[in-house]
Amino acid sequence: MDIVAYGEYYNKAMQGITDMLLEAGNPLASFKKDRYPEAFQAYLRKHLEVLDAVEQVYQAEEEKNEGEGGKWLEKLADRLVDVAGAELERIPKKGQRNEQLINYNMILAVFLFPAVLEQKHPSAEPLTDLLVEKWNTAFKTSVGKASYEKIESGFHRKYCYITTAVCESQGKADDCYELELLRAYRDGYLLSTKDGADLVKEYYNIAPTIVNRIRRTQGDRYCSQISA
Repeated sequence: MDIVAYGEYYNKAMQGITDMLLEAGNPLASFKKDRYPEAFQAYLRKHLEVLDAVEQVYQAEEEKNEGEGGKWLEKLADRLVDVAGAELERIPKKGQRNEQLINYNMILAVFLFPAVLEQKHPSAEPLTDLLVEKWNTAFKTSVGKASYEKIESGFHRKYCYITTAVCESQGKADDCYELELLRAYRDGYLLSTKDGADLVKEYYNIAPTIVNRIRRTQGDRYCSQISA
C-alpha cells in the first residue's frame, strides 16, 4: 500500500470510529423487536467504509512487523475513549452526563461492537476486546461485546415477567418506556457480560414463580405473562 492510500485509510478510520458512536443518536428508539434488524443493517451499511479502513491499516501494519497491527488498534480504541470522554465533560450536569454515558454504552453494545464483529475481519475480535477493556476502565462501567445474531435472537425468547406484571398493574402498555428501557438493558448490556448473563438466567428461573404467587394473592388483573 502506498503512503497516500495508507494516509487516507488511517484518517477515515480515526474519524469514522468516533462517528460510529457520536452520530448514532438515541439507541433506545430503534432497539425494539420490529425495528432493530433494519436499524442495525442501516448502521452497518453507513459505516462499511470505516470498518474496511480499519482493516486496511491493520493489515498494512501487520505486514510491516507482526504485532504492529495491535498497536494500531490500541490507538483507535484510545481515540474513541478520549473523544467520548471529552464529549461527556462538556455536559455540565451530572445527571445528564450519566444519561449520555448510558446511551454511549448502549450504542457500543448493540450497534458498534456487533457491526465490527459482523465483518469477521482479523482485526474485529482484538479491536472489540481493546474497546471493551479501555472503555470500562475509563468510565468505570462493564460494557461487553456480543454479535448481532446473539442480540437479535434475544428478542424472540425473553420475557420480562415481573416488570411486565408491575407495569400492567399501573395500566402501562407492553411497549411503554419502562419496559423498553429494561429490555434494552437486559439484551444489550447484561447479556453481553458473563455475570450479567448468569443473573438473567437466574431471574428466569425464579421470576415465573414470583409472578404466579402475586397472581394468586392479588388477582389476574395484576399479572399476565407477556412476551417481550
